[in-house]
Amino acid sequence: MAGAGFERREVSEFVTAAKAEQARLDLDGHAERFVVHPVAISLSEKPDLKRVPKPVRDKVSWDGKLNILTISTPLTEDEAQSLTASVNTETAATAIVEAAAIGRSTAIEFFQTPAERGERFRVPQLALRVQGELQLFDDLEVLEYPWDLSPHDAAPNADDLRALGVDLKVSEGGEIDVDAASGKIISRFLPELQRDLGMVYQPEHWDALRLATWLCRNLPEPSLTHANKQAFVAAWLGDLLRREGFTLARVNLQKFLIRKLLEARIRELRKQAVDTAFQQALFGADASARVAVSDHYAFEFQAQAYAPSRDYDGRFGHFDFRKHFYGRMGDFDSKEEFECACWLDIQAQQGHIQFWVRNLVRREGCSFFLQKADGRFYPDFLCQLPARGASAGPVLAVEYKGADRWQGAEDDRLIGGLWANLSAGRCRFVMVTDK
Repeated sequence: MAGAGFERREVSEFVTAAKAEQARLDLDGHAERFVVHPVAISLSEKPDLKRVPKPVRDKVSWDGKLNILTISTPLTEDEAQSLTASVNTETAATAIVEAAAIGRSTAIEFFQTPAERGERFRVPQLALRVQGELQLFDDLEVLEYPWDLSPHDAAPNADDLRALGVDLKVSEGGEIDVDAASGKIISRFLPELQRDLGMVYQPEHWDALRLATWLCRNLPEPSLTHANKQAFVAAWLGDLLRREGFTLARVNLQKFLIRKLLEARIRELRKQAVDTAFQQALFGADASARVAVSDHYAFEFQAQAYAPSRDYDGRFGHFDFRKHFYGRMGDFDSKEEFECACWLDIQAQQGHIQFWVRNLVRREGCSFFLQKADGRFYPDFLCQLPARGASAGPVLAVEYKGADRWQGAEDDRLIGGLWANLSAGRCRFVMVTDK
């Protein structure tokens, strides 16, 4: 099942203690999840450790100069009782039992992720002013832009004509026969005249107007008025019929392909209109009056809402991540991304970053994104920088791009830079490569 979305994983990787005080049940095999602090007690007598089993003796040490017994590894109740046999007085035995109890409880510091500690991670998002009010910019539909089909665009282009020509050749007939004299199989195309006869046939009850009506009815585009769509289709069809070789019979024969070509052309023109509106709204001369980055619209990484489609399994190497916001971590696309994550965690351990998260892609409710004209941009990493006094520190978005993909990421750099520039210092963005 490996490779089909089913990977062998240990149950312990998915099952964690619901409460911090229950985490001690997870000690086995999870040394990185806790820190044991030694417990030192002062005794009035020297314990005779030779009377103690070696497994217990290995967990303690005796300092004769200071008369201090140190428990370096937690002792079970039975082990603590066996250790009391090394002393003679009741006072010393009681002190050992109490120290062992401390070693099993308060002396163990359990590691918790920022999410488990209740930390909040909120990332400001882009908002767009629509009719005087700010709205979260998470969909291109909130853009205000004129959208109609111009008659100047209503003509088949060279690719359309080429597709219609290829389709016609594919539809040519042929025949296979056996030669009576030789017994060999022969094949040949039917004479073009036979096909051309079908082309001059005038379809019953069909004319250019009815064909245009059929095309309009089978071109669903709710963002257009029926009149605008009908005028465009009629003009496009009229231009085609005026071209040599395109009779009404042929056009009727190829009407399904024509519908597909018209649909693609309308989709292309709509994308051009959206791209123009996007550039004007976000990067125009007065963009700062229309676009804002504010905590009023912020994406929050919820403690229980991180669900990678694939967890990182160590395929690029192993690293003890201590500052990732969650216990789980989404997979990396490359070794360079993994190394970038390691560097971020090192910076966090040195105090330059408070915590960070491996951002997920197209995971509703789990992912931070910036809306672009042709889709969404999901930065690889989001970092919470240290606080500034009583205020939360800036948020840093980090995107790693290989050298082979750097040129194609210009729109990602633009939207990331805009997000940072409009945030008044609240957000920062960097795209790195080959580092």
